[in-house]
Amino acid sequence: MPTRPPGSRTRRYLLILGLLGIAGLLMASWWLFRTRFPNFFDSEQVDTAELEKLKGVNLRQGNERTPDAKDWPQFRGPLRDGWSPGTNFRTNWNESPPTVLWSKPCGGGYSSFAIADGRLYTMDRLDGNERIRCLNPDSGDEIWTHDYSADYKAIGYPSGPRATPTIHAGFVYAVGAAGQFTALKLPASPGEKPTVAWQHDLVVDYQAPVPTWGIACSPLIEGDLVIVQPGGKKGSVVAFDRTTGDRRWACESDPSGYSSPVAATLGGVRQIVAVTGKSILGIRSTTGEVLWKHEWVTANLGNIAMPVIAGDYVFVSSGYNKGCVTLRISGDSAKVVYFQPGAKLMRNHHSTSVHKDGFLFGFDDRELRCVDLRAGTAVPDWPPDEVRNRLGKGSCTLVGDSLLCLSERGTLVLTNTDPKNFQLLGRIDNVLIGSECWALPAVVNGKIYLRDAGKIVCLDAQVAK
Repeated sequence: MPTRPPGSRTRRYLLILGLLGIAGLLMASWWLFRTRFPNFFDSEQVDTAELEKLKGVNLRQGNERTPDAKDWPQFRGPLRDGWSPGTNFRTNWNESPPTVLWSKPCGGGYSSFAIADGRLYTMDRLDGNERIRCLNPDSGDEIWTHDYSADYKAIGYPSGPRATPTIHAGFVYAVGAAGQFTALKLPASPGEKPTVAWQHDLVVDYQAPVPTWGIACSPLIEGDLVIVQPGGKKGSVVAFDRTTGDRRWACESDPSGYSSPVAATLGGVRQIVAVTGKSILGIRSTTGEVLWKHEWVTANLGNIAMPVIAGDYVFVSSGYNKGCVTLRISGDSAKVVYFQPGAKLMRNHHSTSVHKDGFLFGFDDRELRCVDLRAGTAVPDWPPDEVRNRLGKGSCTLVGDSLLCLSERGTLVLTNTDPKNFQLLGRIDNVLIGSECWALPAVVNGKIYLRDAGKIVCLDAQVAK
């Protein structure tokens, strides 16, 4: 009877272990590659029939803009779409540029502004505390401050809060970078301070990991609900009763990106559109039922820009070389019209594009660009190279028929919005300082509110009387 050579069983076991080790190494390498480069295998997608349909659609503005909006009560303005009606706003900046009305010191952070009922609200961080602040919009003088401790040990770019307060029906709603969600009841009389109506720890309550760069969602009011995005295992998107703070619904378990939700009627159905760290969601606003879901994975969970609503279409763009997608929503389903990966069309990094009459204006990574939404193509030579190449990354606000752009290095530019005839209406360098001027400008009644890491600035661009 033949005998097995000495050590053959050991060699066989070692071979099996070696093969298993190689397989494990390959699997780990593949996982790391997909995590680091999730868009590597993305390819362009165009539905020609849907594209033809889009070309003939009346792309009404997301919420039917009206010219009498007097306040800016939340992130990205009265309709959450980066638009100000331009009331009392002068545009002849080359002849009459804005002047500094006031400048006041502030703590760190990237929170923008809410302006309502003669008050200016923002958030910052000072001496380890996050602060919800209320100022006089005409002078910058402090009216009151509500502060609380916040642990930033796990947060990159630890300057301060990212989200912008929302003002509604006598309440201030604010989300801190470490996950504290606070509802303040506004004081009834001058000289009084607000009181805490309710608060939630989104990280603890919803088992949410703090994103690399902190929680950044600005609260959305929809009816009697206030909606935020914890990005937790017990709720990726969550709605609370805006008065009592009781949870009304929670859905999905995607990790959070850095975007904020919007509300819209799409295909005849009222819904919340939210971009998480991995998906674009359509959620029935009353119940939290997920109507449709579109996978949208970006490196570093870097989905920062908000959804742009145009008629029954949703446009989403992300940086980190992800690209952009346009979806047609039929109530409870989403159809891809086109997906342009990478640098083909638009890569919004830290700011959201704005929509006007079927055209999108925004920053494709470091370049200002105009996109024909109906065609899915960039408008050539808008703006010309001498403007595009000198701005770098920035953010956009529509002011009436003009486009206000703030570069991340503090340059303010005003242009027209005619895709066929670009005009530079004015440029002001060094309005702010530093390289992280990421807070979106707010514009109310001819005044522009800006901030950097150390100060808040109000520019007077009112029409001369």
